[in-house]
Order: sequence, then C-alpha cells, then structure tokens
Amino acid sequence: MIGFKKMRKLTKTYLLILSLLTILSVLSMRYVWSEHHPDFLYLIPIFFLVMLGIMYLLKRGNDRKGKDPTVFFLAYRLVKIMLSLIFLLVYFMTVRSHLLPFAVLFMIFYIGLSSVETIHFMKREKN
Repeated sequence: MIGFKKMRKLTKTYLLILSLLTILSVLSMRYVWSEHHPDFLYLIPIFFLVMLGIMYLLKRGNDRKGKDPTVFFLAYRLVKIMLSLIFLLVYFMTVRSHLLPFAVLFMIFYIGLSSVETIHFMKREKN
C-alpha cells in the first residue's frame, strides 16, 4: 500500500507540475501565440485537478478492498483515458474553435502528469 507520506509526495509533485504547465501554457498562448488562444484553456488544469481527486478515491477504494496496488494503477489509467476522451469530445462538440491548440495543450498536460504518476508508481513498486 502507498503510505500517507508517499501519496503526499505524489500530490505535491503532481500539483507542482500542474502549476508549471498551467503557467507556461497561459503565458505562451497569451503572449507568443495569442491568435490561437483557446477561450476555455482554464478547463484543462481543472480537469487534471479532478483527476487527482479521482485518483485518491480509487486508491482509497482499492485499499479498503485489500486489492493489489497494480489493480488500482490499471483501473486509474483506464478511468483517466475514458474521462479524457469524453472531456475532449464534449469540448470539441460544444466549443468548435481553436480545437488544435486546445488538443495539443491537453496532450502536453496529459503526458507530463502521466509521467509524474508513472515514475512515482514505478519507484513504489521497486520498494
């Protein structure tokens, strides 16, 4: 099981990377590529904050049932992929402007934060 301190470390790292990605994406889209700035750019960091909460809920449920941590990791990845696809489809169907910049930024966030999660879980599995 992941201890409270290890989850706290993951949360701090996750929030740090999320904050950095948010600041960099806002600055780059406002000042470098202002003509491609998506109107609802703020939804991306909010989505990934919600995913952090979902991670905690899945982890707590997995621990209560006494299942293998690998089950949690696989379930979380599946839920994250499904919710990401739903989020993008709803965005594309409702907003219909600046879709490519939004999708590229979403993918940068997704890959960056998935890397943080994967590194954390790999370190935990080694121990």
